[in-house]
Amino acid sequence: MEAKIKELEDKKSKLIAEIKKNYGRIRYKKYEEKALEPFLKETENIQIEPVRRKLRSLEFKISTQAYTSQLEKQMIKEVKKVEAELGKMRLVEKARRKKRLVTQDILDCEKRIAEIEEELKVMRAELRELYGKFKSLKGSSNKREGSRGLVFGEKPEDMVSMEDIVIIEDNRKKE
Repeated sequence: MEAKIKELEDKKSKLIAEIKKNYGRIRYKKYEEKALEPFLKETENIQIEPVRRKLRSLEFKISTQAYTSQLEKQMIKEVKKVEAELGKMRLVEKARRKKRLVTQDILDCEKRIAEIEEELKVMRAELRELYGKFKSLKGSSNKREGSRGLVFGEKPEDMVSMEDIVIIEDNRKKE
């Protein structure tokens, strides 16, 4: 019984350490989220997809249609200009993606903490029960050291439990 209690205590301390680690991670991610907010607020009106579509359209036109060398040079300059514009927008895109990932990490950590807390509730109830049994077992053995006292969960050979009587009676009724 003592081994089971020690095992549960060790398991409980590992789960508590995991909760602490997750809370630390949440705190870090919230700082990260807070650091991203000013930039995201400043760039919330920037739309990346129209620029990307424009670039694809230009590249498609260049590759599928025949133009004069002068017109093709102009289109290539336009493509480079749009690519440069898109390059500046990549920071915005990266920050938005980072924000989504940070938010997801926070949610995952909170979910894991909730799971661990449920495990801990069950474990604490089991430990309370084991502590109670252990305490009563120790108490009864201390009071009746010299005599042949009853130990919790054990029955002497000369006694019959109520469970055994019920089983015996059930067998007699079947016969």
